[in-house]
Amino acid sequence: MSDIANPEKSFDASVTREGAWFWAERGVWLGTIAFAVSVVGTELLRLESLRVLAVLSLLGAAVLAVVAWRETQWSSAFPAERPTVSVAPRFSITQRRLSITLLAGAVCLSALSHVAFLATPRAPFGAAGWLWVVAIALVIAAAARQSSAQPPRDSGVEGLSAWSWWEVTIVASITVLALALRVSNLRDVPFNIYPDEVMTGLVAERAYLSGPSPAPSLFSTLWSDIDLPALWFAIVAGALKLGGVTLATVRLPAALFGAATVLPFYGLVRGVWGRVAGIAGASVMAFSAVNVHYSRMALSNITTPFFWTVCFFFLTRGLRSRKPADWTLAGLAAGISEHFYYGTRLLPFILISFVVYLLVFHCIEAKRYVTQLGWLLLGYLIGFGPLLSYFLTHPGLYYGRGAGLMTWNRIPVTWHDLRQMWTTLWPIMSENLLGISTHSAQDIMYFAPLLLAAEAALLVLGVALLVWRWRHPAAFLLLLSGLGVLLVGGTLVLYPNSAPPMPAHWTPAFPAFYAAIAVPIGAWFGCAKIGVPGRRRWITTAVVLLGLTVLAYTNIDFYFHKYYADPESLRNARYKAAQKLYEVQTVQSRYMASVGPAYRVVVVGQSPYPYDAEITRYLVPGQEYIMIRDPLKELSLDRVADRGLAFLFFPGSEQYRDLIREHYPSGMEGEIHNPVGRHVFYTFVVKPDVIRSDSQQR
Repeated sequence: MSDIANPEKSFDASVTREGAWFWAERGVWLGTIAFAVSVVGTELLRLESLRVLAVLSLLGAAVLAVVAWRETQWSSAFPAERPTVSVAPRFSITQRRLSITLLAGAVCLSALSHVAFLATPRAPFGAAGWLWVVAIALVIAAAARQSSAQPPRDSGVEGLSAWSWWEVTIVASITVLALALRVSNLRDVPFNIYPDEVMTGLVAERAYLSGPSPAPSLFSTLWSDIDLPALWFAIVAGALKLGGVTLATVRLPAALFGAATVLPFYGLVRGVWGRVAGIAGASVMAFSAVNVHYSRMALSNITTPFFWTVCFFFLTRGLRSRKPADWTLAGLAAGISEHFYYGTRLLPFILISFVVYLLVFHCIEAKRYVTQLGWLLLGYLIGFGPLLSYFLTHPGLYYGRGAGLMTWNRIPVTWHDLRQMWTTLWPIMSENLLGISTHSAQDIMYFAPLLLAAEAALLVLGVALLVWRWRHPAAFLLLLSGLGVLLVGGTLVLYPNSAPPMPAHWTPAFPAFYAAIAVPIGAWFGCAKIGVPGRRRWITTAVVLLGLTVLAYTNIDFYFHKYYADPESLRNARYKAAQKLYEVQTVQSRYMASVGPAYRVVVVGQSPYPYDAEITRYLVPGQEYIMIRDPLKELSLDRVADRGLAFLFFPGSEQYRDLIREHYPSGMEGEIHNPVGRHVFYTFVVKPDVIRSDSQQR
């Protein structure tokens, strides 16, 4: 009756309730607006005259994302205290004694592996290698025993229920997709053959297949002036021995590492932000063009994201569980990563900074992890193994390469130093930021921006949420790793006469990028799932699936159908000239492989481009190559039955085409272009049956 008597009051109450509901559901509508504004800002970055507006739009989108999703629930970083469950004293004492025995054995064997290595530093594997492997196994067993002896705790993790069959099916499908996108047609995609890919195979061959005995130690470095740890080349050599010396085989190990990263990455994201974020992040990692590309190159850069992801997964899980096994596995992943790409040498600083962060901002909880930190350190040292002794006996080798490429190598102590540092580093940093979505990479390995516009827009929102929730250890760890890599690998370390951005140095930060992309997707889905009525919740799932499908199609279509290593996209003159050379060498070698060993390839006249026989060997075995610099004097070729002739005419030698045509009137003319249609050289092919008939007539 009061409502009827006071219709104005009733209307106000209704408006208040609707307004409260509308604001409570801001995660859906305001989050969508934030994404749209971020996309617009990302697109505006392409217009230099509107970059100020673009930056303001991105900052506005970041603020909107924080307002929309600041109350989104994340999993607890630390376990909730719970009364311990009584354990039989005899069982507990037995477990502890066994754990201590295994731990002591691991430490002793690890120390002996260093002694054995220093005694026989040239042994390929030897006693040092076996002691290293057994020490790793023992420390894992010791940590597992210690973990099982601990009373159960409440993890305090909300929403982390047991895996369901549909979740296992989805993760398995994502993994299969990641593997298929990385191993299919490795020989021909990417079309461009970066010389370091073939050099990786050559170093592996000479060290472990065809070189002098004994082979180099696995606990050393190979490739003069590059000095990469030998274990990577041993893995490549194993692949070449099993699959033959081909371009696809030398690219295979990197492809497998790239695909395998999806699994620990899903576990990392799921453990903090839930299933939907994990599925979204793992999917983007699986089909992202830049990740697929570096996984399909025969370089060790893509191994670092794998080991860092494993390390971060066990580290964040160890914070929740306090189990020594998790901390030990995190340390082992960090230590073993030292055997691969030298970008991982930033990881010790990241882990130390993370520990300091815990001690400063989570001091009460951190005091309970002193023992776990010991397991982390022990795992790292054991995983590093005798390679640590190698670096200690070769001072300057560990950080020497990076230190020699520093763009700024001192701490500013005066105002002049500060200004000079800013004028030196800011242009590099700004180009790196633009390289995320706008400017093409300049590292002569990848020839496109890092991310698509929509992915970059999500990255902005995700970084904003991580910054807002920086007190959560997982958020801080991802920010620390991502920004640390961009600062050191992308800004402070740069090749002479090169230009940023250089995503090849950013690969360790890939997990942080994709996790940041996943966070807003998970936040939006969580808000929509709560706000949308039960019968319509399928709409939120459909929207996420549709968005991921569009991103997948766009990435796959771009990389496998439109991507090309275009020299014209490079700003540095030396890099552009080098890529033009690589392009011609690749086109020539791929053409020679297409005609096969049944043809002898003859370059007529003076070629302006040096021929790389090793690239051709990795594409086709037994290809005969002949160069006739002066056709008027050297044209006579011995006819070989069952072997045709393929004449190549590079720019500047086209005048000899008539001469060859007169000599072989039954041949066929052709023209070879690069994948984007630019002319490279002319051809004149004489089939083997024509050569055979000519030989019989003679």
